[in-house]
Amino acid sequence: MKDKVLLVDDDPHILAAFRRNLRPYFEIMTAENGAAGVAALKDQGPFAVVVSDLKMPQMDGIQFLSIARQLAPDTVRVMLTGYAELQTAIDAINEGSIFRFLTKPCSPEDFYRVLEAAVEQYRLVIAERELLEKTLQGSIKVLMDILSVVSPFAFNQASRLRYLARRLGVRLKVERLWEVELAAMLSQIGHVTVPQTILEKRYKGEQLSDEEAKVFYSHPQAARDLLKNIPRLEGIAEAIAYQCKLFNGEGFPLDGRRGKAIPLIARILKVVLDCDALVQAGKTIAGAVAVMRSHEDWYDPAVLGALEAEGLEAEEGFIVRTVSLGELLPGMVLAEEITDGRGVILVPKRYEISEVLKTRLLNFARFGTVSQPIKVLEPVKGRTEA
Repeated sequence: MKDKVLLVDDDPHILAAFRRNLRPYFEIMTAENGAAGVAALKDQGPFAVVVSDLKMPQMDGIQFLSIARQLAPDTVRVMLTGYAELQTAIDAINEGSIFRFLTKPCSPEDFYRVLEAAVEQYRLVIAERELLEKTLQGSIKVLMDILSVVSPFAFNQASRLRYLARRLGVRLKVERLWEVELAAMLSQIGHVTVPQTILEKRYKGEQLSDEEAKVFYSHPQAARDLLKNIPRLEGIAEAIAYQCKLFNGEGFPLDGRRGKAIPLIARILKVVLDCDALVQAGKTIAGAVAVMRSHEDWYDPAVLGALEAEGLEAEEGFIVRTVSLGELLPGMVLAEEITDGRGVILVPKRYEISEVLKTRLLNFARFGTVSQPIKVLEPVKGRTEA
């Protein structure tokens, strides 16, 4: 099977010549401008190599290859131009991570040799990634198999945590969602180092002695030590080490980290772990949130808000935030009804606040009581701090 190569040039004669010369060796596809090249990458990829002319109307080669890098990071990129300027070469390399930079006219022999080298580079990249992925998958399977034997309860808990952590990750628009899921799956792997008698006492809700608690709460650090040397899991290992850390800086590990200095995945794990414990004790998610709200400084407000929105089955991409009457803004949507001091509903939940409605509420508060704080649904922008 021939490797696929995409050629992008606004000169149809050049494209035709390349097709004739290269068709015996590669599967050649062409595009006469950057926009068509982008469409080909999206609809007809993956390509081993993409070659772009520099000077093209609307979208030049540097812009196109920069987009190509985002759309198809494994595809090897080559720049072809008749303008052999040093700054052009520097810009092309910096913006598009160019594998080779060729100047026109380029002989068919030289062009073929560059494509052959680019294809070989593509094969090396794919082979390395596949090796890493298989190593990662195999390592995770072994660890989860061990956990299922040593502690079936922890194994089942990890499955529950994975589902809820994913839901919160979706709601918070975490970019690398797979890391959140994987961290939840592996968060309990450190239990393999904890004596079974301590685990049984913990799962039954029995009081642990100070020494037993010290041993139990060592499991996140043990998990980090197990995972940190597996390729691509370094960040996940660090987050798992902080899964018991409180947002206010208290808890394990005993260091100075607090607030957003704690990894986002760790903040998500803390919320789903505590929620799961409360749900297993008979609470609904909404009931768990009510209990957790009494210790709000333990949790990242955005993550706790995402959990509350999940309990309300609000639309994805929204979290719950608490505001005062004065902070209420037009366009906000109520997560729960607004009531007066006697519990009478003034505004129903899911109602959108308008300027007139806010004025009415403020006027009502001058002569009566409006229960506060008020819970509203807030859209979340994409997050990449996972």
